[in-house]
Amino acid sequence: MENKITAILLAGGKSQRMGTDKGLLDLNGKTFIQHVCDALRPIVGSNILIVSANNKYDDLGFLRVEDIIENKGPVGGLYTGLKQSKTKVNLVLSVDVPLVTTELLEWLLKNHDETFMVTQTKNGDKTSPLIGVYDRSMQTVFGEHLYGDQLKLRRVIEEVRHQTIEIPAAWSNQVQNINTKEEYQNLIK
Repeated sequence: MENKITAILLAGGKSQRMGTDKGLLDLNGKTFIQHVCDALRPIVGSNILIVSANNKYDDLGFLRVEDIIENKGPVGGLYTGLKQSKTKVNLVLSVDVPLVTTELLEWLLKNHDETFMVTQTKNGDKTSPLIGVYDRSMQTVFGEHLYGDQLKLRRVIEEVRHQTIEIPAAWSNQVQNINTKEEYQNLIK
């Protein structure tokens, strides 16, 4: 399976609410991004692509690329990652979900229908487009939105054939985004 899937990790956010790079925060002796990579490795091996300008991520030993067009948020990061990918199927995650497991990611891939351009997850009433599966051809759609300066990721997804799948309740804690200092403090208690 591993050569057929690329994992794209978006680690380029400004982390304004956290005040520091979220991917490098510590959780039980490992950084957030290490936790996410550990969950991905059984599925994709070393085919992990990190989209970030932070060269500290180079220490992980995976390919890191910087946004082709800077400061365009997740739409820019996805465009860059998908343009770099060599696989049709791309597992996309942000670095602020350190509790995600291999089991959940395998479930996501198993439930992805390749007739859809995007499969995003949903937890309760909150959709998570940054825990999803993207067809590489979405790079064209993201490119068009970038050049039109339309940077709302949810709006881009609404325009294409996509599916939204509900995360099983038993795994709901795995998809919580850690975005603020308060959320981080609650996580490490």
